[in-house]
Amino acid sequence: MLDRAPSPETIDRIGRALGRFDLTLLGPEPERLRLETLGLTEYLAPRLREADGALVVAVVGASGSGKSTLVNSMARRRISAEGARRPTTFEPVAWAGGALPGTLDALRHRLPGRLVDTLGPPPQGIVLIDTPPPDVTDAGGVSIARQILDVADACVLVAGGTRYADGAGFDLAARAGDRGMPVVFVLNRLPGTPEISRVLVGDFAAKLAARGHIDRAAPELVVPVAEGPVSAEMGGLPGDWITGLRKEIEAIADPQTRPVILEQLLARSTQVLGEALTSLRALLIAAEGRRAVLVDPVRIAYGRAAEELIEAVRSGAYAETATDQETFSSTLAAAAARRASRASREIVERWADLAPDLIEPAQLGHGPEVPAAARERIAWWEEDLPSLAFEVGAKRLRGRPARRMVETVRRSVADRRHLPAGRDARLMRKLPGVVDAARSRLEEELVGILDGDSHRFTAPLGSSAPEGLLAELTLEGDG
Repeated sequence: MLDRAPSPETIDRIGRALGRFDLTLLGPEPERLRLETLGLTEYLAPRLREADGALVVAVVGASGSGKSTLVNSMARRRISAEGARRPTTFEPVAWAGGALPGTLDALRHRLPGRLVDTLGPPPQGIVLIDTPPPDVTDAGGVSIARQILDVADACVLVAGGTRYADGAGFDLAARAGDRGMPVVFVLNRLPGTPEISRVLVGDFAAKLAARGHIDRAAPELVVPVAEGPVSAEMGGLPGDWITGLRKEIEAIADPQTRPVILEQLLARSTQVLGEALTSLRALLIAAEGRRAVLVDPVRIAYGRAAEELIEAVRSGAYAETATDQETFSSTLAAAAARRASRASREIVERWADLAPDLIEPAQLGHGPEVPAAARERIAWWEEDLPSLAFEVGAKRLRGRPARRMVETVRRSVADRRHLPAGRDARLMRKLPGVVDAARSRLEEELVGILDGDSHRFTAPLGSSAPEGLLAELTLEGDG
C-alpha cells in the first residue's frame, strides 16, 4: 500500500470542510470542482479504511451500447433490465456477493438503486455496477454514471460496434484515466463477419489512442464482443461469447493485481486531491473577494435607506399620522417600501457593472412582502409597549391605563414636541425613559424591515467562509 497515503481522518476533515461552503458565486465550473473534490474524499476515506474491501468496477457507456446485457452475461442471470427501449437502465444496479464496500456508502444515501446478491456472485473481491447512460442525472442535474465512476476502483467502458465513432462516453474514460484506475475497453455488438469486426476493432483502438486513452493503437487492447443470441430468461449472451471480458474482470480481482491497482489509485487520487485543494483555496479567496465587493453596495444602499427613514421619524415627518395606530403603521410601512425600492435601484445600477449575471428583474423595486411585513413589525412594536413599560419602569399596566400609555408613547415617538396633559402626563412621569426606549425599539424594527428586504440581494451570494476554512483545505498536518 502507498507509504505516504493521507490518513482517513485527514480526508474526513477535508470532506467536512468542502461541505461548509460553495462556489456558485464564481460560476458552475468552480462549484463543479468543489463537488467533484468532495466526491473524491467520499472515495478516499473509506478506501483507506478498507484497503481489503471489494473493488468496485463501474460498467459505463452510452445508451444502447449493451452494458446491461454484458452484466447479465457475466452473472448468467438477469441482473439489469435490457431491451430496445433507450435508455433501459435509469438507476445503478450493483452485483455483489455480499455487502457493498464503504466506498459506496455516501453514494447510496443520495442515489436510488439496487443491490443484487446472487447465488452466483461475481469474482471474489469484485462488485460490478451497471450504470445509467452518462446523460441520466440525479435531482441536482449531475450525471449518475460520473458519480459512480468517482467512487469506483476500475472501469469497463462499453461502446457499441455501430456507434463508437461518435465518441459517446469517452469523457468517462478520460475521467477514469485521470484518477489512475484501470479501464477495460469493450467494443460490443460487433457484426458476425470476422473481417469487418477486425476493422472496427482496429479503428476503435486508433480512436482511443488518438484521445490518449491507450498508449498505442493496438487492437489487442480492446475486448471484442460479437452481436449474439440474447437469452430471454437471463437477458444475456452465452458464456463463451464474453470470455475475453470475463478474463479482464478476473485479472482485476486477482490477489496479485489488486494491491498494484490500489496503490496506483491511492497515489493518483491523493495527487488529484492535493491539486484540487490548491485550486479551491484560491477560488475560495476569489469568491470571498467577489462577495465582499457585491455585498458592499447592498450594505451601503439599505443602510442609507434605514438612516433616512429613522431621521424622518425623528424629525416628526409622520407626527400627524400618530393619532391612529393603523394610519401610523401603514404610513411607516409605505415609507419603508419606498426607501427599499430606491435602495434596490441603486444596487441594480451598481451591479450592472460588477455582476450583470446576478441581476434579476424581480430585484428592481421592493420585495412584494415588504409592506405587509413592515405593518406587522410596527404593529408588534406597539403591542409590546406595555411589556416595555414594565421592563423600563417596573410598572405593569393593563386596561385603560395601558391603552393611554400606548397612545401617548406612539405620539411622543412620532412627535418630539408632543406634550401629554392631565392623567397622561402624570402616567408618563411614572415611566421615565419609556419613550426613549420605545423610540429605540421602533428604530430597530425599521432597520430590520429594510435589512430583511436586502436579503433578496445577499442571499444568492451565500455566506462568508467560516473562520479557519482555508487551513482545513489542505493535506498538510498528516503524519
